Amino acid sequence: MRIAAIGGNALHAPPHTRTALTSAYVQGADVLVFDVAVTADGRVVPGSDRGLPRQADSTASVGELTLTRLRALDLGATFKPRGSPDFHYRPPGHAPVRIEALDDLLDALPDEVTYVVRVSTGGADTVAAVVEIFTRRTATTRLVVAASDPELLRHARKLDARVGTALTGPALDGPAVSPDPGLLGTVLQDGALDLVLAGLDDLIGPDGRPTGLALRLDAAERSGDVRLGVLVLPRTEPGPDDHALAAAQPYAWAVGTDSTFDTARALRPGTRRLDETFAGTHTDTSRFALGYAKANPHCHVFQDDGIHVRITPYPGDPQPPLPADPVERRLAELEERTWYALGDWPFYSGGGFGVIHGLRGDFAAEVRIDSAVAAQATMCEMAVVNADPGTHHPPYDEDGSPRFPRSFRDKDAFYDPHGAPPFVGAEHDEDDGYRINWNLGTLYDTNQYGPPVGDGRVLAARLRLERRGAYFAAYTRNDVDAHDWVCVGTVRNDSMNETVHLRCSGKRWRQEDPADPTRYMPIPANEFVFRDLRITCYF
Repeated sequence: MRIAAIGGNALHAPPHTRTALTSAYVQGADVLVFDVAVTADGRVVPGSDRGLPRQADSTASVGELTLTRLRALDLGATFKPRGSPDFHYRPPGHAPVRIEALDDLLDALPDEVTYVVRVSTGGADTVAAVVEIFTRRTATTRLVVAASDPELLRHARKLDARVGTALTGPALDGPAVSPDPGLLGTVLQDGALDLVLAGLDDLIGPDGRPTGLALRLDAAERSGDVRLGVLVLPRTEPGPDDHALAAAQPYAWAVGTDSTFDTARALRPGTRRLDETFAGTHTDTSRFALGYAKANPHCHVFQDDGIHVRITPYPGDPQPPLPADPVERRLAELEERTWYALGDWPFYSGGGFGVIHGLRGDFAAEVRIDSAVAAQATMCEMAVVNADPGTHHPPYDEDGSPRFPRSFRDKDAFYDPHGAPPFVGAEHDEDDGYRINWNLGTLYDTNQYGPPVGDGRVLAARLRLERRGAYFAAYTRNDVDAHDWVCVGTVRNDSMNETVHLRCSGKRWRQEDPADPTRYMPIPANEFVFRDLRITCYF
């Protein structure tokens, strides 16, 4: 059964954004459903004329604003995950969550998605603008124009016979989602209706039996008067079994949702590949390997009711004074340059663990991470890379003392956060927030990072990383202010192999003082603990 995401994964990211739409696809949605509106300078954007600015706590309408002015609004301003009234999506001081024009979004979203685009304002001109955007991308076979006005559906068919048409009610949520029965009859007489959008409340009565509307739509789907069937929209007050109930209806073409987490339980369950608490002190080296990012004695990776990455204080001066003697000064400068050339800084320490067996195809992985501190120049991540973990490094010598990395043979870029590109990961970024990271190439210098989301001062959280084909989505949640999953970013990475390997790692380094870039900040100590790793695969 198809999953249709309304506004994208709207309960887990600001609706109508690339993050919301792409994350819905990654979690199994094959259909994206949204209103469209046209800006004052003629650009089509996803979201309704009045509703989209409301996301940014604005009283304006889309039609009153140019795209530039609309993009100045923060679409994350009012977003709250379920049960999280104190959550703020974008931390203060960072760029707002911006809307994108529909044509730009289509270039970024997967080619196999079907779009149900609802036109509620702008009339025939808006329909023409939407069809033109899809025509330029030879994608009209993936477009269904939805409207409550039969004349707009006729206009869409005149513009391009390959465009699908859908009859809908006045809204995509609330009590007015289903079409007027009289209009349904009018459109059926036209003989070219592909889809009907109707609410589950209007299809299944309080007694659990099909309503008159459901029986009529069932007959229309069987006769071919409605070619595809019905996109079943959620109830006003959703129940736990609604998605399975909607999918069981014989006329259902897709099940609508604003949370693909909710539909996944019934429509995309997957297979649990791994469920590991890391209890006790023994590491199962048939499944996991421990390792180090750098060869210095300031990091110890070991298991003790979790995988610990203990990074001790750096004993040196973060900015030692340069010698007065010119030769010694030159030698000190050359030594520091060799650190950068070899990537072998004495103050850069970290490590973690890797899953030995690769993940093939689509998956979802999540892990709990506890950090001792949240500060600049220290972070942790869960990521997937093409390389495998390599040799396991035992955490203790035979006498029971900690075994630290002793030479370059004891380090591996696999265990270095942001290392061994290409990769995609979910990370706790210093004290700034949580974000997605990625690299499409093979050089560390081409690492890229999404903007931070949430409160980076939260020390205990879960990270989640999902894959579907070349697309990835990263999430976080915690017990402080994000009580449901929040998508922190999405990316397409065609450089990733079909089989990838998962790592969980943390590090610290030396960082310039933003107040005086000629000076360095104190080098922090930290300890990360990874627990409760779960991996689900989808075949």
